[in-house]
Amino acid sequence: MSAVPLARDVAAVAAAAGCVALLVRPERGPLPLARRAAGLALLVAGWVALAVTLIPDRVAHDVSRVLSRPITAVAAVLAVAAGVAAFVLLVRLTLRRPTAWFVLLALVLPLRVPITVGGREANLLVPLYAVIAVGLAAWLWGRARGRLGPDGERGAALDLPIAAFVAFTLLSTVWSSDGSQAAIKAVAFYIPFVVLYRLVVAWWPRARALRALAVTTLAMAVPVALFAIAQYLTREVFWNHRLQQSNVYSSFFRVNGIFYDPNILGRYLVLALLVTVGVALATTSRRTLLALAGLAACYLGGLAVTFSRSSALALMVGLALLAVRAFGTRRTLAVGGLVLVVLGSAAALRSHNVRRAFTSSARFERVSEGRLDLVRGGVEIWREAPVVGTGLGSFEAEYQQRLTRRERARTRVIISHNAPVTVLTELGAVGFALLLALISWTAVVIVRSARAPGAQGLAEWVMLALLASILVHSLLYSALFEDPYTWTVAGAAIGLAGRRRAEAPTPAPRPPEPVPVA
Repeated sequence: MSAVPLARDVAAVAAAAGCVALLVRPERGPLPLARRAAGLALLVAGWVALAVTLIPDRVAHDVSRVLSRPITAVAAVLAVAAGVAAFVLLVRLTLRRPTAWFVLLALVLPLRVPITVGGREANLLVPLYAVIAVGLAAWLWGRARGRLGPDGERGAALDLPIAAFVAFTLLSTVWSSDGSQAAIKAVAFYIPFVVLYRLVVAWWPRARALRALAVTTLAMAVPVALFAIAQYLTREVFWNHRLQQSNVYSSFFRVNGIFYDPNILGRYLVLALLVTVGVALATTSRRTLLALAGLAACYLGGLAVTFSRSSALALMVGLALLAVRAFGTRRTLAVGGLVLVVLGSAAALRSHNVRRAFTSSARFERVSEGRLDLVRGGVEIWREAPVVGTGLGSFEAEYQQRLTRRERARTRVIISHNAPVTVLTELGAVGFALLLALISWTAVVIVRSARAPGAQGLAEWVMLALLASILVHSLLYSALFEDPYTWTVAGAAIGLAGRRRAEAPTPAPRPPEPVPVA
């Protein structure tokens, strides 16, 4: 075994052990600080080591060549100094005003930067990684100086299922048939997002986090939606050459906004719409309702020009859950079923293509744009490694390997577009069982907590609607655990439940019973 795969496997095992030590609590009460610190250190060490394995050999040569010039060397030093100064200022700001960290978090959650990692082009959440580092440094510094109490270090209800799923996912890097892709997913998504989840839970009691996340998200979505509409009017898209070519031959023009893919833009606007409806359900002010209606119209305009069917389905599921909270299950099912029957019948009567999609399997496969073939291919791959799968990040390589030369030329998409099938393929029956346990336990925890009346219960129900919409979207697009909103919303739901329990009045102690006198 060469040095790079061995180092990658050791780093993945260390990161998995660190994840378990960071999250799993063997006893009630506060988690031991030493064990949590050791787990965090091991997780970060594995993260750094995995990242190092992705650095090409030529990078060191290119850096030394650039720094050999006096002008570029001075510029690099100044840039590093400025970055360190900004980082220190943000850490101090987070310690003084934790709400500011949630504002920064909401600002950077949708921002992706196109870079090359491990010889592959990727759109990574580089600004988000910086904000995670700021939150982590502020937390560690505050704990070291005694400025933060231990209440944020208590175990959360989702810690155990998250630790089990993520640890097994990281361990699968050892037997992955595409170790480089496994390292990319671990470094870019799983490891930093576990830290993100814990930071959201830890900082939540110390900030006005819900308002910061909601207001910033609604404000950010406005320019994103307007930019998407402008793209549609000008017939120009950016970053995605494949989308540009597709629009030339398509009967409708799809836009991607600030994202690489129209479906991710659609998912982002769906989340903004659900937050808008959730805020509307919590307010009685006419001015606020009118403002929210204007925002919703703006978001719907941006969503419409994405022509994302997966996003439309996710929106319907999210709105249905919010309607259950507002109007009850029976009314929601009755009205929703009636609307689906009426609109579905009208669409089938007016369009021959819609009727064929419902009655012809060949037409349905064509409408799915190859997604059914991907699902079937994923199941076939799973049958060859049914217990533990083919390893993290292996779907693309395994699927492509099974195609003939002619099929490769005709196949447009080889990346899995279904998150559960991806998990089944890459992690086998063990990983799929852990996924089902995580989804089920998350739903149970949030539903139980959201039964509380008032704004707190409504806010937790909105979190459930957001997670459900992301899950439904991932059935047609994937990117369930690669989406930072999944981890942020999960942490927010746990934070809301913890704050509600902390603010609940403590029942008065019963007076002692009188002792009978003999």
